[in-house]
Amino acid sequence: MKLTSVIILQNLYYIGTAIGFIIKEIFWLRLVLIIAGLCMIARGIILQDYVIVFWMSLFAVINLVQVIRILLENKEVHIDEEILDLYKKIFSNMTSKEFMLFWKMGEEKKLHKGQYICHDNVKIDEVIQIIDGTTVVKKNGKIVAHLSRGYFVAEMQYLMGENPSADVIAENNVRIISWKHGKLARLKETYPNLYNKFHLILSKDLTYKLKRYL
Repeated sequence: MKLTSVIILQNLYYIGTAIGFIIKEIFWLRLVLIIAGLCMIARGIILQDYVIVFWMSLFAVINLVQVIRILLENKEVHIDEEILDLYKKIFSNMTSKEFMLFWKMGEEKKLHKGQYICHDNVKIDEVIQIIDGTTVVKKNGKIVAHLSRGYFVAEMQYLMGENPSADVIAENNVRIISWKHGKLARLKETYPNLYNKFHLILSKDLTYKLKRYL
């Protein structure tokens, strides 16, 4: 009976390890390795092989900590009703936690009618998004577009290294949020996956404008 249990537990460990090799999702991989490790721990206890028990217990604890970390990272966080539509329409490729982390990196400002958000061919060191109000886009004194809630400003400079190609002026009282280039650089280093998601959002916004206004 004892020998049979040992053989079954050992084979369950091997089966679990083999399954782990084909699982791509890291959460389920960690979970399977924990279960496989528990089988080997039980085998070690039966055989009184406490070296195996020690190392398998250590591996199980490490995997358990990583499982908890993954669960906490994927946990939904509250998004204020005021910006929920922006999340759903523009930032939906981010998790709610990623979005709030990114949003809090920005700096909100209020502008009055007639104030410039950016000037034609003048370098700016931030990416701007309109939260409330509307802006007018002028090129050589001619109105070429109107931008409202959700649109980005000065993303071309950030993505392509070119200065803004037009004046963007507040058409009424406007509220914006901006992310400094330096903060985005740190985001790229610290949270590369989140940065890539934002980069894709900017690229889509720029592509849409180019197709619509050019």
